[in-house]
Amino acid sequence: MEILRRSAGFRITALLLIVTAAAALNADAAAEMLRLRIAYCLETLIPSLFGCMVLANMLTASGAAAWLGYRLRVPARLMRIPPELLTVFLISQTAGYPVGAMLLRQMAEQGRLHPDDAARASYACFGGGPAFLVGLAGVQLFGSAAAGGLILGACVSVNLLLLIFLRPRHSAGCDADAPAVRLSAETLTGSVSGAMRSLGGICGMVLFFGAAMRLSGMERIPHPLLRALCTVLTDITQLPALLHCGLHFRTLLAVSAGLLAFGGICVHAQCIALGVSGLHPGRLLLFRMAAAAAVGGIVFLFAGLIALPESVPAFAPQVSVSRTGSPLPALLIFCTGFPILIKKD
Repeated sequence: MEILRRSAGFRITALLLIVTAAAALNADAAAEMLRLRIAYCLETLIPSLFGCMVLANMLTASGAAAWLGYRLRVPARLMRIPPELLTVFLISQTAGYPVGAMLLRQMAEQGRLHPDDAARASYACFGGGPAFLVGLAGVQLFGSAAAGGLILGACVSVNLLLLIFLRPRHSAGCDADAPAVRLSAETLTGSVSGAMRSLGGICGMVLFFGAAMRLSGMERIPHPLLRALCTVLTDITQLPALLHCGLHFRTLLAVSAGLLAFGGICVHAQCIALGVSGLHPGRLLLFRMAAAAAVGGIVFLFAGLIALPESVPAFAPQVSVSRTGSPLPALLIFCTGFPILIKKD
C-alpha cells in the first residue's frame, strides 16, 4: 500500500511539473486566452449572474424561500420532497447553473437540509436558465425562441424527475405556519458579499479552464466534430463551435440540448466549488450525463412539432472588454468587489 501511495504521489507530481512547464513554454498563448476569458467574465458572466445570485441569496437569507415553500407544500408533499427544496429547484432552473448548488449549501449550513440530501439534490438543481437557454442558445444561436423554449422545457422536466428520484432520505417536514419574511440591511449586505465571493470562484474556474484548454492543444484535434464536442464538453460557453460541423439542424439542436443539460466540466467545477462539501464529482458527472441523454432524446423527438429555421444564423459574440476598449469597467468592478472579497466573515 505504501508503494502504491508513493507511485500515485510521483505520478501527480510529474503531471503537475509537466503542466507547469507547458504553461511556461506557452505563456503567450495562455495569456491571450486569459485575456479573452477575462473579457467574457466582465462582458457576459458577471452582468448575467450577479443580479440573480444576489436575489437568490436574499430569498434564502430573508426567509422568502421558506415562505414560498410553505405555499408550495401541496405539490411538494405529492412529490415527497421538502417544500423549501422545491423552491430552490425552481430558482435553480431560472438563475443559472451554479446557483442551485450555492443555495443548497446554504440550506445545509442553516440546518434546513441534511448535507447528504443537499449533495444529492445538487445533481438535479442544475440549469442554465431562460436567459441562457432561450435568449442565447435559442434566439441568437438557432434563430428560434421556440427551439430555446423546447430546450428549457426538456431540461426542467428531466431535472424535476431527477429531483424526485434523488429526493431526501432524511426527514424534512414543513413548518406548521407560514415562516416569517424579514428584510434588513444585514440581509442585503450579506447577500451582495456572498454573491461577489461566489462570482470570484466562478470567474476563477472560467479562467483556469480557458488556460487549460489552450495548453492542452485541444484546438489541434483534426476531426472538426470531435474537436467541437471536446471543447463544448469542457466549457459550455463554446457551444457555437458545433455550428460548423455539418450536422443536420434537428440533430444539431438535439446534441446542443444534451450538452446544455450536461453543462460542461467547467460548470461542474463551479458547482463543486460553491456547493456542499459532500458533492461528489463522479456522481455529478454521471447524473448530468444521464440528464443530457434524456434531454437530447426529448428535443429530437419533439423538434418536429415546432417551426424551425432552415439554417443556423451566424453567431459572433463580442469579446472585447468594453465597446470603447476602455479599461474603466474592469477597474470599477475590481474596486467594487475587492474589499468584499477580502472581508472576513
